[in-house]
Amino acid sequence: MVETAPLKPTADPTSGHTVSRYDRELAKLRGIILRMGEHVIEQTQAAVAALVDGDESQAFRVLDREPQIDYLSLDADEEVFRVIARRQPTAVDLRIVLALSKIAGDVERAGDKTARIARQALELRQMEKPAEPLTEAMREAFRRLDEKACCMFERGIEAVATFDVTQSLTIFEDEPALYAASHEARQQLGEQNPPDLIPRQTICLLTSAHALERIGNHAANIAEQVIYVALGQDIRYRNREILIETLRHRGY
Repeated sequence: MVETAPLKPTADPTSGHTVSRYDRELAKLRGIILRMGEHVIEQTQAAVAALVDGDESQAFRVLDREPQIDYLSLDADEEVFRVIARRQPTAVDLRIVLALSKIAGDVERAGDKTARIARQALELRQMEKPAEPLTEAMREAFRRLDEKACCMFERGIEAVATFDVTQSLTIFEDEPALYAASHEARQQLGEQNPPDLIPRQTICLLTSAHALERIGNHAANIAEQVIYVALGQDIRYRNREILIETLRHRGY
């Protein structure tokens, strides 16, 4: 079946309503999500610093600030309920509200992953075995994984700010590099099997690598919802390569 190319959105789909107060309510909801995203990016960087550099203060800082993301998530849920109750949105408006609700959920879960990394970093430092758990090669592998996951998530949040399809596609294009970086980190732990590591330390590091990969996955989920709002197409479960090629061919 030949797929008809949709028109490009010419304006922010969350603005331009006859009732300007509705625009403000949607802007408020999106603003909450953007603040959540900023916190997650900061938390990711701090958690990886705690893991790679052994900075326990950064780990405690991440855990102390985690409730901020949770509280904002509750605010987002409340705003979603309020918009639905007041406006009873349908069609495009309902799509926007539901997509923003799902995005808020992904951002909140990404925040949970940063706390998980911080806890693993603390556990590594609090074990009886005093050996330095990470070799320099491992540190570099985790830094590359962190850079890829954090960059993808940051672009995901930027895409939400403008419902940018082009920005979302760059996230999908980076997924293979994310998985390659995650594989490299796990390979450093699995193949080299450093004699100074005890099994529990290996588990902590593997858990942290998986958490970073999942942050990148949450970024991709956010990108899917951005495209859903902007183009009205549910692209979940679509073949990524074909999707990227199709939308790039349409000028995104």
